[in-house]
Amino acid sequence: MFYKSIFFFFILSFVGCQFEPVYNSQNIISELCSIKVKNIKSTAQIFEVNFKNDLEYILCDKKSDETKYILDWKIERSFKELIKSESNFTRRHEETLKVTFSISDASNNTIYKDSIISKGAYNILEDEIISTKASKESLNADISLNAAKFVLDKVYLFMRKQ
Repeated sequence: MFYKSIFFFFILSFVGCQFEPVYNSQNIISELCSIKVKNIKSTAQIFEVNFKNDLEYILCDKKSDETKYILDWKIERSFKELIKSESNFTRRHEETLKVTFSISDASNNTIYKDSIISKGAYNILEDEIISTKASKESLNADISLNAAKFVLDKVYLFMRKQ
């Protein structure tokens, strides 16, 4: 009974304060769908391909023919060793993606420019081949998706102000 009361209180609070889910406005959705993400270079690495694909999908999950804006981006990737055990069998590494992006209008005027940082870490254990491979693959997918989500959040906030 107590949990039902709390749930009911939260529902009333959201309705009372005119809570609106993020990205629910049809105006914002159409604006986000009108953004074309610049293509990757033929020499792109897998994390760049993942980032571009994730960003395109979360900006607009349907095909749009209308392009009002172009989102140009550049990723810098860096690694840092965080911890090294005394036995030298376990190490922890951090991977950082810094994405610098800009949005231009149809006249090629830059209307918004920003950057985000996405970080992730993985361990290199004694069984380096198996555990490290799995950790790195998981991190590569997650860190690129997080970077795309951070860019979406910044773009959404910018569009919301316009």
